[in-house]
Formats: sequence, C-alpha cells, structure tokens
Amino acid sequence: MPKKGDFQEQLYFLVFHKWKYIVPIIRSIFYKKSINKIINKVVYVAREKDKDWIFGAKVRRLSKYSSLNAQAYYHNKLRNLPDADGYYYIYQNYFCRCLRSTPSIVGKKNVVMFTHPNWSKKYSKTHVVWCLNKADYVICLNSEIREYLIDIGVKSNILVVMHIATSSSFFNSHKRGAGVVGFCSSFHVRKNPNLILDLVKNMPDKEFYLIGRNWENYDRFDELSGLPNFIYYNNMPYESYPDLYDKIDVFVSPSLLEGGPVPVLEAMMSNCVPVTSKTGFCPDIITHGENGFLFDTDAKYKEVIPLIEKAFRLRTDVRETVLQYTWENCAKEIDNLFLN
Repeated sequence: MPKKGDFQEQLYFLVFHKWKYIVPIIRSIFYKKSINKIINKVVYVAREKDKDWIFGAKVRRLSKYSSLNAQAYYHNKLRNLPDADGYYYIYQNYFCRCLRSTPSIVGKKNVVMFTHPNWSKKYSKTHVVWCLNKADYVICLNSEIREYLIDIGVKSNILVVMHIATSSSFFNSHKRGAGVVGFCSSFHVRKNPNLILDLVKNMPDKEFYLIGRNWENYDRFDELSGLPNFIYYNNMPYESYPDLYDKIDVFVSPSLLEGGPVPVLEAMMSNCVPVTSKTGFCPDIITHGENGFLFDTDAKYKEVIPLIEKAFRLRTDVRETVLQYTWENCAKEIDNLFLN
C-alpha cells in the first residue's frame, strides 16, 4: 500500500508537472522506433554553466573519444537541441527538462547518467522515475544505485552499471612526498563539511587543500578558512586540477552520499592515495589497505585520522589500479549502448 507521502508526491506530479509532458506522451504513442535505425550523430547534453566544472569536462571528453559523429552541446535552459540520432544526458534532471523542451527526442536513442538521488519538490522521485522509464538506457555509477533505482520503480532492463571515467593523459602520475591532504568538491551538506573541519583542526601538522566552490555557504567556513594549515582553492578552472593534484599525497572524500565521486578517480589517476567513505563507486574501485582506505559514512574524525596516517605510508602505485577507467574506454561502452 502506498505511503501517504508517496501518494501526495504522485498527486503533485500529476497536477503540476505531468501535463507538461503531453507532447512527449502523444509522440511515444504514435512514434514507433525503428530497431534497425542507424545511429550516427550523437549529442552530449549539459548546461552552459557546466562548461568550467566536472559535468562540462565529462561531456567534452566523452564526445571527443566517441567513435560516432558526436558533439557536446551546452544550453542553460536545455533548449534548442541539435537534431541527432541519439542524446546523452550528463544528469538525470536534464533529461526530464529536455523531454519537455524538445519532444522530438522521443523516438531517438536516449542515454541518461544517474548520478545520485537528489530529490526536490519539482524533481521528485515520482517525477524523475517516470522520466527515466522513457529512456533507452540509464547509466548507474555503481551497483548500489542500480538496486536502488529498481526498488523505486525504474525498469531493470534499461539500467547499466558504469563507473564513468577520467583521463590518463590529462592527469599524470606524480611522486608522493609533499605531505599534503586534499579534498575536492563543491559545497553541499552531503559532502560532510563538519568532518572536513574536524580533520583539519585535529591534524595541525598536515597541510590541507580544498579544491571547490561555494564553500562560503558553509556556516562554519570562517572557522575552517581561519585555520593556519588550510588553503582553499576557490572555483579554479578545471584545467588547473592536474597541477593541484600533483601537490597532494592523500585524497580524502568524506561524502555521505555519492554516485561517483569522480574526483576520487582523478586523484587516483594522479597517484594520490584515496581515503574515502563507503559510498558511490568507492567500494568498487578501492581495495581497503591495498590501493586506498575506506571508512563508514558515519565515521568520526578519530576513526579517519589513523587511515590518513596509514595512507601516507602506503607504497602502492595507485594510478596503475585505475588505468582501466579512461574516457576512451568509457566512450566505447557508451557508443555500444547507442549502437545496440
């Protein structure tokens, strides 16, 4: 029996949003896909303001290494999509918006990347699940996300687990020894900012770098930024990331919830030792004690500090353990989704 909250959510979607999809719904009834249709031109979709951030870098690289006639397309309102045989959406909500703005994508090949649950009143679970079931494939960044999406109603036959990728040429291996601990993310509560603060405060002998943006929104940012062993690299261009990772020995990702996180792969490709929470694809790509260290999402700083200290003593070539996760290999897997 549906919970009261679920019923209210479904009613809200029906009254305020589902009618906006009337054209795609009608198109899906009358437009039959040709199973023999040749896929040639593919568009990778993101917003204009994603260009200098991780989403923008992803669509640039995936389209670059595609064997198809692929291009990256940016539009803040996700409108005026170029005509193509297939479309790749770097974030699940983008697909929802494009269904409304460009109904002609119905009947084309649509591949959507689902990053992590991020429900809101507008893009509720009911809303997004309904849209995802209109896609041909939904990429899950880890196996846990796949099981979650099945549980909430996404068709299992369209779900594909893919740990996304990073660049083995953009991020180069470096020799560890600088003694720096690094973080990389934009500010969200799910990034576990209090743990970051506690680590910096309680490891005064180590220098900490935070690469990111919007951390001024953290209510204890003044306290964090005032610590003498802390440096904030605010809103740096993505092209500067390799140089920043080269200064870092141990990369910490304390997030409470992730699909990736992609910065962990970037850091590992740069030969940083990861110390991460057990979320996203971290348990899939990190073997505890061999190429990094894992901790529970509710761990306190006293549990994480010993792992950071162990990470400084690790001699593993971390980069070698993630060389399979390249944009080239990922682009081939996505091409196969479009061609199948």
